[in-house]
Amino acid sequence: MMEQLHFLRPLWLLALPAVLGIWWLLRTQRSPESPLGNLVAPHLRRALTIQHDTRTGFSALDSFTIALLALTLAAAGPAWRQQVAPWFEETAPLVIAMEVTDSMRSNDLAPTRLDRARFKALDLVAARTGARTALIAYAGSAHIVVPPTTDSAVLAGFLESLDPAIMPRGGNNSAAALPLALDLLGESASIGTLLFITDGFDSADIPALAAFSVNASAPAVAALVVGTDAGAVALLPDGKPVVGPGGGPLQTAIDTDLLRRVANETDVTLVRSEAGDADIRKLLRLIESNLLQADDPDAEWHDEGWLLLWPALLLVLYGFRRGWVLR
Repeated sequence: MMEQLHFLRPLWLLALPAVLGIWWLLRTQRSPESPLGNLVAPHLRRALTIQHDTRTGFSALDSFTIALLALTLAAAGPAWRQQVAPWFEETAPLVIAMEVTDSMRSNDLAPTRLDRARFKALDLVAARTGARTALIAYAGSAHIVVPPTTDSAVLAGFLESLDPAIMPRGGNNSAAALPLALDLLGESASIGTLLFITDGFDSADIPALAAFSVNASAPAVAALVVGTDAGAVALLPDGKPVVGPGGGPLQTAIDTDLLRRVANETDVTLVRSEAGDADIRKLLRLIESNLLQADDPDAEWHDEGWLLLWPALLLVLYGFRRGWVLR
């Protein structure tokens, strides 16, 4: 905050020396040690001086002077934060990279992880009315489903159509979505956000995620992790369990150790899916913070001078205490 502190109307600061100079002259003239006091003998001056022991204390003159200094600083317009234009906030771009793999068929979150992921994506889009959102689907490969759009109905229709059966390659290659996100965001990449909605990452993708997330010209990266740590059964549309690499049912437990590696070795922000909307609110704050870190050419500095009006008012009121005069 102090690094960005400046004054919107700095010419008012020229009044500060004048206020201090007048205060010094008035305080000197009223002092018993002033040159005028030398016209009277010291023993007579002490006898004729009322409350001479308290003259060096805090007086009404001091109170009014400090209040005037505060008002002068307020008039100078101290500012340390910018007021982002409302239209700029509404254009925070977002790319949703949805994992569409067999593990997302797990029913540990009813009805399935993939359905829960769709619901969360729709809730997020609904909360970002008027903002641009793009959609990528990935498994062993990544594909653009919807380019940036503000039409939530279009996104909803394509989200409903996502199914592991339509993906050309199996696997969980989240790194394949990174270059697509850059292309979709274009010049807005630095103020955008790439959100993975997934049940986990492949350890082979960690280096690519780490390099991407620290790139200043790339979007911020977050991940909404859907699923429980224990996992459950992943069922095909015909009710049969999905067969894993070993021939048995596919293991869908969340690899929490791998998630910790992603959190520690990359700048990807991980958010665990919750039953309510707390996870959506976290993501919204993250998307907005990514935008606010950018330089809005139309942003205006917020005048914080009003904060000084309250102490100035209290000092003025303090100066009107009973029995206290301007001396």
